[in-house]
Amino acid sequence: MFLRCERYKCQPFAYWSRLTTPLCEFSWVVSFRISNTGHKFFGSHSGGTDMRNMAAVRRMEILGLTIMLMILKRVELTAGEPYAVSRTTFGDATATFYGGNDAAGTAGGSCGYENPFTRGYGVTTAALSNSLLSNNLNCGACFEVKCKYAASAYTKKWCYANKSVVITATNLSPPGLNGEHHFDLTYPMFTKISNMIAGRIPIQYRRVPCKKQGGIKFTLNGNPYFNLVLVYNVGGAGNVYAMSIKGSKTDWYPMARNWGQNWQAMVRLTGQSLSFRVTLGNGKTQVFKNVAPTNWKFGQTYQASSNFY
Repeated sequence: MFLRCERYKCQPFAYWSRLTTPLCEFSWVVSFRISNTGHKFFGSHSGGTDMRNMAAVRRMEILGLTIMLMILKRVELTAGEPYAVSRTTFGDATATFYGGNDAAGTAGGSCGYENPFTRGYGVTTAALSNSLLSNNLNCGACFEVKCKYAASAYTKKWCYANKSVVITATNLSPPGLNGEHHFDLTYPMFTKISNMIAGRIPIQYRRVPCKKQGGIKFTLNGNPYFNLVLVYNVGGAGNVYAMSIKGSKTDWYPMARNWGQNWQAMVRLTGQSLSFRVTLGNGKTQVFKNVAPTNWKFGQTYQASSNFY
């Protein structure tokens, strides 16, 4: 048996949409070389030598698979955050505001958090252009934002010097007028760094750690054969890039991102306490044990006793 990777077999990596093709192509190259090596061995020997060569080929298969999995794991954990997202020095973008004076209109959104007030985010949120949100993979990431006060006479007139706010990414925004990175802030956040009359302003932003109250939270939805888990209130990097789920009677099951920060697993776990293994965009992984008790219910939210800090 030789290593082969058909395109449909790579679907577990589908939620890394921009990586799916390269992963398949890499796997195919590994299998091609192993298969050719095997063909050479088996075509030129027989008897006991064949058996020794078969064992050698199998060892090569195992080695090739191990190397491939190590590379794929590293790609999974590190390739998702572009520099524009992970930068800790200030970069340029533009900003506007939406959602009304009380930010009530910011409910809903592409990250799946539904109501930012009941989820604990309140008015300290923003919608980001996809160049930063990365198809919702960076939902939950936190940024410090300030007006680029010295940019022009206009900004000196309307912006507030030496003022900044920290927001959490909770929604998708169109890009800037000229394709720039863009932040659509809530009205309360925008008016902390600029007079509302400015409307659209040049800003500077940088990534900062998320500081959340209490443990990471998991809302369980679905049915006995389909688990859909919304993860939020995530500290540290804030943006969840991979999740696994485990029942008290099962092994770990990898979860696939359904949409926003909703993660799914098609496995029956009712009647078991649930644990979660969470990996953030910066590669940090933490296990949250027995977050939900054995009598957990769909539609309920369960909070871990710890968080990423």
